[in-house]
Amino acid sequence: MTNIRLTSTFFLILIIVSLAIAPAFALGEGNRNLLLIGVMLLSPIVLLKSQFLFRLDLLLLLFLLSIVFAPMLNHPESFRWSTVLYSTMFGLTFLAYEQLLYRNAFSLENYEKLLRYLIYAYFIVLVIQQISVMTGLPIFNISNYDPTEPWKLNSLSAEPSHSARIVALLMYCYITIKELVVDRKYSFNLDFKNDKWIWIAFLWTMTTMGSGTAFVFIAIILLKFMKPKSVFPLLVLVAIIFFIINLLGENSIDRSMKFLIAVLSFDEKTIMLADHSASLRVIPMMILAKMSSITTIDGWFGHGIDYVSTFLYQRIAGVPKGFSGGGLLQLWIEYGFLSFSLFIIFSFLTIYRKGDYISIIFWFMLVFMYSINSQILWLTVSLLYTNKYFFTKNNQLNKDITQ
Repeated sequence: MTNIRLTSTFFLILIIVSLAIAPAFALGEGNRNLLLIGVMLLSPIVLLKSQFLFRLDLLLLLFLLSIVFAPMLNHPESFRWSTVLYSTMFGLTFLAYEQLLYRNAFSLENYEKLLRYLIYAYFIVLVIQQISVMTGLPIFNISNYDPTEPWKLNSLSAEPSHSARIVALLMYCYITIKELVVDRKYSFNLDFKNDKWIWIAFLWTMTTMGSGTAFVFIAIILLKFMKPKSVFPLLVLVAIIFFIINLLGENSIDRSMKFLIAVLSFDEKTIMLADHSASLRVIPMMILAKMSSITTIDGWFGHGIDYVSTFLYQRIAGVPKGFSGGGLLQLWIEYGFLSFSLFIIFSFLTIYRKGDYISIIFWFMLVFMYSINSQILWLTVSLLYTNKYFFTKNNQLNKDITQ
């Protein structure tokens, strides 16, 4: 029994780590994480020994069936097994992760340590990269690097903007789980002394990696502490962040603010002029939202696999032919409203926990705005589901004690 539990714990950790990082040596064509693909190939082994199925699992399985049959029946000329199987691997890996989690092989302390170590890992790799840039040495674990922006560094993911999202998610989960460990709401006054190193690692990583996205996610993290008693320490923290950025001469905050204001205009040209790179996440969604429909056969069952890549590059300046995007709206356009609805319901109910509104923001930013074949999307679903699992388990334990 002990060996089985150790094996289950090992695979749980392996799945989370492979979803949370994308080391340069493991990046294949199109930045596909070959390490993650290797781990995903093991998931059917776990599922062969599964003994139960949850109601939400049925939604996921129906979704996986829909992305096979919708294009096969409605637009067979577009059907490609490689694309469908890649999506299916992500879904099956989540099911395997869920099965392992419910074997009680992963303790709250295990999970908290893993989150902490991952944040430290991103920090350490980034510092090594920064020292390499400073000294002119070959840069460790570098990918998608532009020499004209030497301090824009990817750390442990494929690119800086990915690291910003992942580290913010890890930190939010750490804070959330720490509340269970200490059995109260997280408090800067009470917890900062013990957590000072992880906060330093988090803030250094987010403010010096060169990603404007990082500052948006810092603001999301700080939303968790927006209470009257917390305003002063938060203002001090924000002041420190701005001080560090001014010392470094970083213009990421200015870029982020201009972009957010541009997005509120809902004007495609204004958004693109504010930040062309960041606009490539927003404008495709605006275009696809106008195209979505539930009054046609294609609206319900999709225009076919890779349909978005046949026209989107013509609507957005400065992108290569075959460019695709649009988050989960791409799923609607290519596979239809049925597949889109199944995944939206599955993913939202999987992560939703009453009173946890920040998780909904993360769901929108890292699930709804991402492609179904993104490791960030599945990392977000897996981690927020794990948070929910431990809170549900703790509530049940408290209920049993009081009875």
